[in-house]
Amino acid sequence: MIHCALEEKNDSLIIIRVSGEMRIDVIPRIESIWNGALSKKPKVIAFDCTKMEYIDSSSIGTLVKFMNSAMNKNVEFVIYGLNREVSKIFETARLMKFFNIVSPEAFESRYVKKQ
Repeated sequence: MIHCALEEKNDSLIIIRVSGEMRIDVIPRIESIWNGALSKKPKVIAFDCTKMEYIDSSSIGTLVKFMNSAMNKNVEFVIYGLNREVSKIFETARLMKFFNIVSPEAFESRYVKKQ
């Protein structure tokens, strides 16, 4: 089970908060939320993963798709708050340097406080 919520911080920053397990069966729902966020034309879309418990390979593929669509629209895509288990999955797949992944504190100081 997963819960997703979209939070518009301002015109230039949207946060998608994900909690629970991100698995193949929830991809259509997450894609719908992503498309809604992207249509608002922000400068930054961030995935808050502080409450994400698990991510499968199909969902990682979806994040890659999101990153590519963000790049095509000149939107910065940030992932923050990965727990130890999810970080291990990203490390095993060699994705830690592929994505812009930061700590919650770094996200707050770089993206939220500067707004």
